[in-house]
Amino acid sequence: MNHFFHQWDSWWMRSGPPHVLALFRICFAAFLLIEAATYLPHVPMMFSSAGLAIPMQTGLSFLAPPLPAIAWLVAGGYVVAVLLLLVGFGMRAALVLLACYFLYYWQLSFYAFPSSYHRLFFFTFLVLLLGGADKTFSLRMKLAHGSWTAWENISILPQRLLAVQLTATYAVVGIQKWWLPLWQGGDVLYYSFIGRWGTPLARLLVALGLPPMFYDALTLLTKVFETLIPVGLWIPRVRWAFFAGGLAFHLLIALLLGIWWFLVLVPAYIVFFEPEAVHAALRKRLSISSLPVD
Repeated sequence: MNHFFHQWDSWWMRSGPPHVLALFRICFAAFLLIEAATYLPHVPMMFSSAGLAIPMQTGLSFLAPPLPAIAWLVAGGYVVAVLLLLVGFGMRAALVLLACYFLYYWQLSFYAFPSSYHRLFFFTFLVLLLGGADKTFSLRMKLAHGSWTAWENISILPQRLLAVQLTATYAVVGIQKWWLPLWQGGDVLYYSFIGRWGTPLARLLVALGLPPMFYDALTLLTKVFETLIPVGLWIPRVRWAFFAGGLAFHLLIALLLGIWWFLVLVPAYIVFFEPEAVHAALRKRLSISSLPVD
């Protein structure tokens, strides 16, 4: 029994190399920049008093849509916070700002299009606040130790929390499709392809006149894959296969339905790899010390 508790504690709380969390930080911040680029041309329309923003809390004057100039200033601050996260400098302050930005933009505009990926972002900000993601591949380490690749051991807890959250996300989405009435046949995909979400590529696919059996099979394959991936990503022997499958799955969703923002989940799969294994692999390819800095 003591051995079990030791293993359990080690799995959640042991110290290890920070490279998994650092790579996740970089990919996550890069995705936030890409997402911000899609909003920036529409800042006055989405987030200012000159546009269509209708906040949730209409009775709170300080949360009312600001003037366009202020909206641009606020958006600029958001981009600066994301850049700080990307380079790993002042990371905790940047994460606090990003969490506040999320709450602000959510009540101002995003609530009208509720999406689980925004909630995942907020959860990620909170988890990264636990620390460690800036302990390598960061400006912080460059300034402190003279090298971007210098590193310090960190707690594995934030990485585990992210992996568990991803597992739960896929598991819940996959399992619910088995009992939701709309997902019992291929009509859900067929009408999605010709509806408001459908892309030109999806309409081209529908124009081929494929039989209903094709859409039934595609729906079944979607349910099977979303049910298996939260298990497969934990199994080293098949992890890369599910990594590739997840990339193909989310690319198809982006190409056929225009829902590209869940592509952020693919680079997040790195949190399923053991930090020691990732560090060892990077050592073979990059000039990275085998020992942490003192």
